[in-house]
Amino acid sequence: MQPEQPLQTQQQPVRREWLSALIMAFVALPFIALLFLCAYGFIIWFGQMLFWGPPS
Repeated sequence: MQPEQPLQTQQQPVRREWLSALIMAFVALPFIALLFLCAYGFIIWFGQMLFWGPPS
């Protein structure tokens, strides 16, 4: 049988998991969404300059 690990070492992975989930939810995903939005706007703007012209 393996000896039980102390409670503090068992809580470290859970705490790190929560921290990474919060960083993903409030930093990384909004940043990625903003990048997609900027890319979409750039594609529309560039397409209007070259192909479609401004909306009438």
